[in-house]
Amino acid sequence: MRDNHLEMPEILNAYERDGFYFGVVRIVVYEETAAFEFGVDQAGYRALRKVLQKHPFSNLPGIEYRYFFTGGYGRKKLGEEPVVFYIRIEQGIDAGKFEFEGPTTLVSNLRWFQSLKDLRDTSALKRLE
Repeated sequence: MRDNHLEMPEILNAYERDGFYFGVVRIVVYEETAAFEFGVDQAGYRALRKVLQKHPFSNLPGIEYRYFFTGGYGRKKLGEEPVVFYIRIEQGIDAGKFEFEGPTTLVSNLRWFQSLKDLRDTSALKRLE
């Protein structure tokens, strides 16, 4: 595993709005930082919530957790759902890589964000402040 989260999409949030589910990621492309909302299905939403609720280090108030998609993924059974994917979780100076399960569609979205080389390719997405 890398020593840092450079070039890894950061998972910021997952929520439901008007019966639809969304994830939020922040990416850095050529030193420009941007956050985007993207649609997920209910299984993707549940997987993102599990990621964001994992607190493997201290639960002291005031020290925030950060979650980064490492790009690693695989299948436990060839051709079957769910896929496994890996998240780097950071809290202060503590960091570790953790395995999660989720749908292929979610992992495909996260991989797409990781592969971006130009923010113009995100014009169809809702950009957040």
